[in-house]
Amino acid sequence: MSAPEADLIAALTAAMLADAAVQAVLGDPVRLFSERSRSAAYPHASWGRSETLARDADDVTLIEHRLTLEIWCRDGDPHAITGQLREALRGLDPVLPEPWTLVLLAPAYSDVFATRDRRVKRGLIRLRAVMGRVG
Repeated sequence: MSAPEADLIAALTAAMLADAAVQAVLGDPVRLFSERSRSAAYPHASWGRSETLARDADDVTLIEHRLTLEIWCRDGDPHAITGQLREALRGLDPVLPEPWTLVLLAPAYSDVFATRDRRVKRGLIRLRAVMGRVG
């Protein structure tokens, strides 16, 4: 993973850990992991697939990241949890280290899937983030 991707995920994680709306859904402390924890209490979330695309323009370096936030829910309404997290993500304003600035952060897609354990559902939110660096 490149430094800008790692910086973005770290900034999003820090913003989510401090956000009251995220705490209301994923507990306090927030159950958000870099990869799925099968021993964590439900619901919990983990970072999944990540894709990076160059979107450069004249004198501006732009990087588009498509990040997947996976939500694991048992015996609850996964659509409600995914919806609450999607709304919380819209309100986040993560701070990125210089020289990067966040141009766009938007939930682009969400879905819910069944798993082998019928009580456990897997939701996902696909985030689109664009980071810019001038010069």
